[in-house]
Amino acid sequence: MVNIYGEEYPITGGGNPAHISRIAKYVDAKMREAAKDSRVVARDKVAILAAMSIASELHGEKETREHSGEQYDARIDDILARLDKALL
Repeated sequence: MVNIYGEEYPITGGGNPAHISRIAKYVDAKMREAAKDSRVVARDKVAILAAMSIASELHGEKETREHSGEQYDARIDDILARLDKALL
């Protein structure tokens, strides 16, 4: 059982209970932050705002990783090119 934004939710399944608890606390915090920042009171609208915030974070992390991957690929290509030159 987890508590998110004042409601108890039974969580069943094979997940790690500690992980599920951390995620529930994170979602709870995001909902409370969204409610405070927007002054929205309706639970469903607060949930949508929190979901948008979480999705924005996730998308930002994904873009950062993709950009980092591109930089690593470029460095590897540069190193391989230099090795090819040195070996010729």
